[in-house]
Amino acid sequence: MGRLVDRWFGYLVLLALAAVMAGGFLAQAAGDDTLHGAGATFPAPLYARWIALFERETGTAVSYDAIGSGGGIDAILTRDVAFGASDALLTDDDRAEADDYIYELPMVLGPVVVVYNLPDLDERLVLDGETLVGIYLGEITRWDDPAISATNAGRRLPDLAIHVTHRADSSGTTGIFTDYLSAVSETWADSFGSGKTVDWPVSGGSGLGNDGIAQQVLVQPGGIGYVEASYAELSGLEYAALINKDGAIVLPSVASVQAAERNTPSLPGTDRKPSIVNAGGSESYPIAGFTYVLVYRDLSYLSESQIDDLLDYLTWSLTSGQDEAEALGYTPLPEELVVEGLSILEQLSRQAH
Repeated sequence: MGRLVDRWFGYLVLLALAAVMAGGFLAQAAGDDTLHGAGATFPAPLYARWIALFERETGTAVSYDAIGSGGGIDAILTRDVAFGASDALLTDDDRAEADDYIYELPMVLGPVVVVYNLPDLDERLVLDGETLVGIYLGEITRWDDPAISATNAGRRLPDLAIHVTHRADSSGTTGIFTDYLSAVSETWADSFGSGKTVDWPVSGGSGLGNDGIAQQVLVQPGGIGYVEASYAELSGLEYAALINKDGAIVLPSVASVQAAERNTPSLPGTDRKPSIVNAGGSESYPIAGFTYVLVYRDLSYLSESQIDDLLDYLTWSLTSGQDEAEALGYTPLPEELVVEGLSILEQLSRQAH
């Protein structure tokens, strides 16, 4: 009974969160003192915390509409916001559409967790990449399938249909998740690939935003989905431990995401790591990624005061804001990326003034 109450409490929390995030798209208009941003739902709980603290400390108003990474990219391409936000990097097509260079500033890292609704399972589920791919391909359709039993020895798995849930919107969280599926399965990579949207081979439901996925899984016994870790915590949903590339069973944590980042090589000549999924190392959590803020090099479409507020907010996020990340289940940036981000903001400030 207690677990059922927790689940319904989590459902109400997610409904409240969804209502806050669905306040309507707010475009950045001339003469508007509030700084507007829009995009990824992945970092939305943390961004809400940052915005509240920043406004309390500085008196500067910032708003953020969690409309998904695809929406955030669209909003910055059309200059409808002061900053966009995405968990996926810009594509070549996005850059071709932009009328000026857009910086992609890493803000924090976070894990994507596999949530499930198995009310009678008392111990945490353990899944490996091959089994997860089989579930999302529609080849594994029941929870007592031998492939799931193989990584959950001693657990009594229910004879219950699996209801696969995925994002309905253009999503950076989907990008991270499908990047992982592609990394562990040639079949998935060749047939469906990775991206903010994919042609899902099977669907038992879909949701808008991370909160939408969590709601879908909460109300559907046998449901499975993928969300940023803080949404699992908010909803009270169980999430699986994952078997990583080295065969170790790993849970999402600041340490395991840091290990994944540390064990992923940078692109030659840079500190950038576009993908940190399926990293080697026994401590690495296998499904994690960066979330980015998108800002134009040319900020002249904003007023001088808006430019100052934007640069102050992003500087605060890369410094004081990092201290808030861990409490909400996110992982602070490595120091070298903080330094790189601050250097870009200093360049923007010099150009603007």
